[in-house]
Amino acid sequence: MADTKTIDRVATARGFVEQVFNGANAERAREYFTDDIGWHGGALGTVNGVDTIVPILGGFIGALDDIHAEVQDVIATDDLVALRLLVTAVHTGNLLGVPASGNRVQWDAVDIYRVTEEGKISEQWAFEDLAAILSQVGAIKLPWLG
Repeated sequence: MADTKTIDRVATARGFVEQVFNGANAERAREYFTDDIGWHGGALGTVNGVDTIVPILGGFIGALDDIHAEVQDVIATDDLVALRLLVTAVHTGNLLGVPASGNRVQWDAVDIYRVTEEGKISEQWAFEDLAAILSQVGAIKLPWLG
């Protein structure tokens, strides 16, 4: 059985996904992030500071209508919470330099959050299946899909 602190940290991570992504409201991230948050986006690089990250989230969320991230699995220990997500959306705006396609997209994601004692996210690692996203919006062709 998880302790109260772990349960609270999981609630913070789930709340972030629900309010920011499913709520399509990047500005709400300010309620969840520390001012000096570190965001690690794999191929997208590392960004520091809430004032830098919120506009990036806004661009991503703004390019995807009807975005919905469904939590598939949760793993939590100490100050880390990992969420495995299934994300669906419609590509309606410029996404990573790719103009709107109108295509429905679906991808897997694993996001890991470091949550402070105060219930704020101080670090996030975002692992989005960029190959799936880019192939579904027509930016790349994956050879194994024919």
